Amino acid sequence: MVDGRQVCPSTANGASDCAAAATILCRAKGYQQGRSLGVDATEKCSAKVLIPGRTREPGDCRTENFVTRAWCQ
Repeated sequence: MVDGRQVCPSTANGASDCAAAATILCRAKGYQQGRSLGVDATEKCSAKVLIPGRTREPGDCRTENFVTRAWCQ
């Protein structure tokens, strides 16, 4: 089991591929493949949301998922 922080890449349909992120995290630690055990999500927004008086629009922010723990082989 390894700990780290690897962003889950987006697939063609816009979903997050956390299985691929777990494998990337495991390979960085010297293993071949892995499965995610822990996932964290954050909201990433453009600088436009900091403008005073501006209303937030649907495309201003997006959610990013990260694998934080993986089971490696």
